[in-house]
Amino acid sequence: MKDTVKQLWRVRVLSYPTGSHRFIDDEMDLMEPVPGWEPPGWRPEGRYVEMLGTSEFVWPVANNAYGSRSTAKKRADLLTSYGATVVLEKTKPIEWVIA
Repeated sequence: MKDTVKQLWRVRVLSYPTGSHRFIDDEMDLMEPVPGWEPPGWRPEGRYVEMLGTSEFVWPVANNAYGSRSTAKKRADLLTSYGATVVLEKTKPIEWVIA
């Protein structure tokens, strides 16, 4: 079977909204979400509480690699809708070899 993924995509967060994160290590540029922060107008919908086990806002994961631009774009749009500034990045073409 031939692999069809020729490149991978990711979403890189450039910045989060003011007040949504705090630095935990300035030297390593490590941040964590501020408990209780939520985007203006946000409310848990559907099965949110059941799936995440909380009614507080949880930032969507932003460190995955995606096999398609459209999937990465959906994640980028979601993060942007919550106030984050993001960019889409892609790998150079991938050559798959037997390991």
